[in-house]
Amino acid sequence: MIDRKTTLVCVLLIALMLGAAAIVAWNGEAIGSVQWPLSLPLVLVFPVCSTLVTAALYSSSRSAIADDAKREPWYRWGRFLSISYCAGMLLLQGMQIAPGFGLPVPSPVVSTLRVVMAIMSLLAINQMPKLPWFECRSSPGGELGPVYGPRYVRIVSRIAVLFMLAVFACGLVASSTMGVRAVACILLGTALIVIWSVIWRRHLGHKWRLERGGAN
Repeated sequence: MIDRKTTLVCVLLIALMLGAAAIVAWNGEAIGSVQWPLSLPLVLVFPVCSTLVTAALYSSSRSAIADDAKREPWYRWGRFLSISYCAGMLLLQGMQIAPGFGLPVPSPVVSTLRVVMAIMSLLAINQMPKLPWFECRSSPGGELGPVYGPRYVRIVSRIAVLFMLAVFACGLVASSTMGVRAVACILLGTALIVIWSVIWRRHLGHKWRLERGGAN
């Protein structure tokens, strides 16, 4: 969950990423020395991923059924995650573009930023089960209740942590020539996790409706 002020900050960072992507599109010859297959699509990955994260966090705040006491911890969590993520993606994008303009970035700097972003994401995801549970309007599966709701968040956060660790490990061993394939694999893995989470939520929602109906 993020509030409007945090959303505006993220939108500004995403706009800067899109501006950088536009520079790449308009100056194709200037970045010809950079060994990228499909350089523009790779550069666009950064604003696209940032937009998806920001949109997901903002939509959850719009659909949340919760009072201010429950919202505030989630707003603090979302502010840290969204701004740190978008700022990190902007820096990574800049480091990818800089060599094409004669400004090489040392590999240790890029690796350090990736490690910092991975640690930040893992800490944020690991903190999710500790935050107050809230229901959302029009969520897949409907309401989950006070038992299945926290269980859903716990399981999803663990799967996300494992996925992040796998992505980080692959990034350490993958060669630079696997750029497009690595991005495709990450996007495919993310899509599969989203599909699984929807199916899992529907299953838990069905169980909660059965138990609530039995209790009545």
